[in-house]
Amino acid sequence: MQKIPLALAAPGMKLAKPVTKEGGMTIMAEDMELTESLISRLENMKIDRITVQGNPVDMGGAGAGTKFAERIERLDTLFRRYEKDKWMMRLKVRMGQYFQIKAAAQEARMKAMEALDSEDESEEASENGEGEA
Repeated sequence: MQKIPLALAAPGMKLAKPVTKEGGMTIMAEDMELTESLISRLENMKIDRITVQGNPVDMGGAGAGTKFAERIERLDTLFRRYEKDKWMMRLKVRMGQYFQIKAAAQEARMKAMEALDSEDESEEASENGEGEA
């Protein structure tokens, strides 16, 4: 089971937990297989992360160079005085997981924007080439 940003969801992944709204209303049931249209619906409903079966996304180095990756790196320094406090260590782990998800989502958005920019540039180049011929 892996919690991932919706930006990294892909068709064919199966939900490990139901997707719910803030009020607790179930939107999608556990074990549903994601499709492009379901992912699009979740985006429209402002759902930012889901829990899927297995570990389909390698988030080990996710988000390198993002502000959330910098926050992950600072956690050891921020919690250095609390190494013997089990509750603070749990909080540190949770914060690390949260920042990792956010870093992966931020990286996915950056890659999507870069892909759109390169598509626009290639379209402009092809239009300019066609106009000259």
